Amino acid sequence: MATVPETRFGEAVGRARVRKPGPMDFRTSGVSRFEDRDLGVPRFRCEVGVPLAQQAHLGHNRWHPDIPPLIELSPGEEVILETPGYDDYQLKDNDARTDIDSLDLSRVHPLAGPVAVKGAEPGDLLVVDLLAIEPLSGIGYSCVLPGMGGILREQFPKGFKSVWDCRGVYATSRHVPGVRIPAIPHPGVIGVAPSHEMLKRWNEREDPLVSQEKAAPRVAETAVLRMQRGADSSRRSSIAAEAARTVPPRENGGNVDIKNLSTGSRLYFPVFVEGALLSLGDLHFAEGDGEVTWNAIEMDGVTWLRTNLVKGAAKKFNVKTPIFEPGPVEPRFSRWLTFTGINVHDNTQGYLDCTMAAKEALMQAIDYLGKFGFSGEQAYTILSVAPMEMRISSMVDIPNACVTVSLPRDIFEKDILPAA
Repeated sequence: MATVPETRFGEAVGRARVRKPGPMDFRTSGVSRFEDRDLGVPRFRCEVGVPLAQQAHLGHNRWHPDIPPLIELSPGEEVILETPGYDDYQLKDNDARTDIDSLDLSRVHPLAGPVAVKGAEPGDLLVVDLLAIEPLSGIGYSCVLPGMGGILREQFPKGFKSVWDCRGVYATSRHVPGVRIPAIPHPGVIGVAPSHEMLKRWNEREDPLVSQEKAAPRVAETAVLRMQRGADSSRRSSIAAEAARTVPPRENGGNVDIKNLSTGSRLYFPVFVEGALLSLGDLHFAEGDGEVTWNAIEMDGVTWLRTNLVKGAAKKFNVKTPIFEPGPVEPRFSRWLTFTGINVHDNTQGYLDCTMAAKEALMQAIDYLGKFGFSGEQAYTILSVAPMEMRISSMVDIPNACVTVSLPRDIFEKDILPAA
């Protein structure tokens, strides 16, 4: 069983509690689904409703190689991590929109970790098995944020908030009635720490984009770094100034937002620093390909994982970014309605532009769902949270690429097939 030495992990001591057998409820009681045995897995608890800055022993919201580990595991050992939602508990379960108008995006994403793995060193592959992922509070959010509304933000500038009840294998929302979304829970953000050299390269290539609003600025004031109490304040300030935001995916993984990284998945991360330093958060109850509004059904949650190592494999196989094996558990649908888009808009011709084609397919779907009583904002939300499948169906037939957007028909209370 993994240990948490008090002299090394400071405030984390006592947070990783080995639970005794009790009621078989993974979210609230222990680590074993079997009443007669205790799996002995350390669990780090998140206080629901409390911002990460007020429980900074749990994790961090920036990437930096000098953030101290939450726990150290030997290969083959397991840990359970509880995490806040991506919004850091700024969103509220109500019908008002004041929280999306004032949302401080510099506080995203609160992550649990890092988890150090004994023996991990650059050139290795860190293997992560996602054993279980479940809601914590059971409340989820999906917002079209004003000014940050995803791929179609120009079409929906005012924003829209929906609150979701995540119970069992389905989520429903009073703000998007008429649909029931099946669970395919997964971490939106999961990754390892960059090396100092890699972090420097990230900043050099992304900083010029900040003034164009094409990259997120580093905001030291809201950085949470899981620094131990008494840490040198000047060193903390230096780390906060150079640490990278968690907004985009990068070589270390990060905010990949891949809906198929669900229960049972196995991930392989190239290691860049000793210990690998794995962290995760931004859990999603469900999501469509592309997370097109910039939100899935976002939830606080619980992730049970196992770590392992393949020594030298990143170097041997030239693995530069994470690869993964999807898990065996996902919703099964046999009835779909597929919308197509090409890179032509209002007679403006693009050239093999898959982003333009994707926008056209999404707008086709939104306009179509409007004929069944959904507002544009509701339809856009459905495309982002349902297990929608988006594919580049053709990108060779000049001048037009073709992107398809497929919606499962059975998530709707009414049939959405065209009829006279």
